[in-house]
Amino acid sequence: MWNNLTCVDDFLNRAFHKLGLVVGRHPGYFVIVPVLLACICFTGYQRIHYEIDPEYLFSPTNGPSKMERAIVEQYFKVNYSHKFNLGRITRPGRFGHVIITSKDGNENLLRTVVFDELRQLDKEIRNTKATYEGEEFTYSQICAKWLDTCFNNDILDLHHVIEDVEKRELNLTFPVTLNPITWDIHLLPVYFGGSVINEDLIIESVPSMQLAYFLTADNARQDAIGAAWEEAFLETLRSVEEGHMFKHIATARFASRTLELELEENTKTIVPYFSSTFILMALFSVVTCMMTDWVRSKPWLGLLGNVSAAMATVAAFGLCIYLGVDFIGLNLAAPFLMIGESTRHFQLEFVLEDFGSNAFESDFL
Repeated sequence: MWNNLTCVDDFLNRAFHKLGLVVGRHPGYFVIVPVLLACICFTGYQRIHYEIDPEYLFSPTNGPSKMERAIVEQYFKVNYSHKFNLGRITRPGRFGHVIITSKDGNENLLRTVVFDELRQLDKEIRNTKATYEGEEFTYSQICAKWLDTCFNNDILDLHHVIEDVEKRELNLTFPVTLNPITWDIHLLPVYFGGSVINEDLIIESVPSMQLAYFLTADNARQDAIGAAWEEAFLETLRSVEEGHMFKHIATARFASRTLELELEENTKTIVPYFSSTFILMALFSVVTCMMTDWVRSKPWLGLLGNVSAAMATVAAFGLCIYLGVDFIGLNLAAPFLMIGESTRHFQLEFVLEDFGSNAFESDFL
């Protein structure tokens, strides 16, 4: 009964014996053909499509949330170009957020000097230009609109009365307040963060504020223009913060592509370690395949094991790209795993071969 179970082992022994004979008689084919195939597959990298959309990467394709979102969008569509309404947003779209805090020691932002700098900051953002297909676009050209008016941070209209607010001659009531100059009603929780409120629902101080800038994203071209503006928006705020343009306010920026860009930057951090890691693994493989006996040492076995794994990795990814598979950042971890696994197999093969050689010598003696 137990003898019948060796049929698989016997079959594999015969098959690998025949394969070894073929390789021994025609070694050139087994060297040249894999190299040529690897080179051909490598050309697939010219068609690489790098996917960094977090929703595509980390959420199920047919998840309940997407089904419910489809129902909402069926009855409450978002019209960015004519009747934009924040309450109907179901997708990130294209936007830029900036959070403002104090950096001069006074945590209350309800001051004239602060609002002067806020208006200057708003002007810098609105003048930010994005380039797409040779054309330049500013916020006023691509902003989300209600009728013909861009989405506006109406909280900045408080600059008309901020001096009175600072002197405590005018109170801001929470959660809504009436601007006595423009007669606009401001929803303060939308813009103010961490507000300190007294028993009469009067705002005493505001430690943080946010400004939002929403862009039109009704079609693919507008979405691409919005993505370009977001990058320009982030760069503008970076230069504002690093250039110390403002004395009283500090800014923190966020856009719909911030998470994508951060994921991409996080992935790129491992790229500089590729060369050093491969060199160390190759050296380790060569050293562990060597012995004091130069006849039985096989340093080339360890080195060629790493080369074989590298060629297999390059060829596999190139073929997948030719087949239309998207490339994601996690794929950059695959070469380390494959080369590490191949190194382990070649070391095991070397150890077993050495063990068999020693056993043969013992039997012979």
